[in-house]
Amino acid sequence: MKKWILMAAALTVLGVAGAVGYAVYKIYYSHPGRFSSEVSTQGLKRTVEGNTLTSYEHPSARITFPPEYEYLGAQRFILYGTVEAEQYLFASSHPDGSTRSLINVQFEAILPEIEGAYDYSAAPRAIRIGPLEFYVDANPARRHWLVPNGLPGTDSERYYSFADERGFPVPKDYIWSRFAYVPEDTPRHEMLILQLEDLASMGLTAPALRQGGANAGDWENLLDAHLLKLEQGITIEALE
Repeated sequence: MKKWILMAAALTVLGVAGAVGYAVYKIYYSHPGRFSSEVSTQGLKRTVEGNTLTSYEHPSARITFPPEYEYLGAQRFILYGTVEAEQYLFASSHPDGSTRSLINVQFEAILPEIEGAYDYSAAPRAIRIGPLEFYVDANPARRHWLVPNGLPGTDSERYYSFADERGFPVPKDYIWSRFAYVPEDTPRHEMLILQLEDLASMGLTAPALRQGGANAGDWENLLDAHLLKLEQGITIEALE
């Protein structure tokens, strides 16, 4: 009897160890995030004053966010060993101080030795803000229980961790949206406006809004309102 108990215990330990090992492999060793560099706050190419970000290239534009957003700071790094990335972070809070919304304006440039170009033409929507045309997609999302700030080395992990360290953790359930701008003459560059908005204050969760969920029928109207608020709240002016 004791022999079978010991064998069962050993098999359980081996199973748990195998599951942990597989999770580590999937999270780190098989993911390109392991090729991302450490972050730096030096050598940034854009400037921020108040809630206005000024970009001098790709695109040359001044971007102003609603007054409830505060600027958290910026960082740069090499993403996946293939792309030079800069992130400029803004956040707003609920009256109780919890995170209401995060915005990451992310500029990317494919490294010279890497082939390729950006293309979002398959995105479900397109929106124009000032002089720029954006491809847009969005989804309800839930913070992952194992890696709450995202897979190590990803751009989302860098931006979520940056905000978290400054007192703005990612909400448990949120709307995730991406506005992608790719200059026609330089498609190896892109600017992303990545925004998330807390769902808890609306009495909603991400699983309930997904297909088959209790509130799935509300998603399209909620998304329309979310995108319209962003479109009307952000001002973009071309630099002379």
